[in-house]
Amino acid sequence: MVETIFNLLVGGQFDLEMNFIIQDMESIACMVELLDNCDVTCQAEVWSIFTAILKKSIRNLQACTDAGLIEHVLKRIDKVNNMIA
Repeated sequence: MVETIFNLLVGGQFDLEMNFIIQDMESIACMVELLDNCDVTCQAEVWSIFTAILKKSIRNLQACTDAGLIEHVLKRIDKVNNMIA
């Protein structure tokens, strides 16, 4: 499932070194909504990889800003496990 999430974000086969630029901003909101239904381990893995790709690209940071990621996260932060928050 984690691989599928990232494939959707980058619009193809995700690769942390070669294909990590977010192509579909709408997928960011979908990712956050999907994480609402995942176990803590899956959430931690997704957020770990996601933060890694954000650190690698200003374009990814801009995509998250445009998609309203902060708002999506703040709406959920009080409902998630402390480790994830």
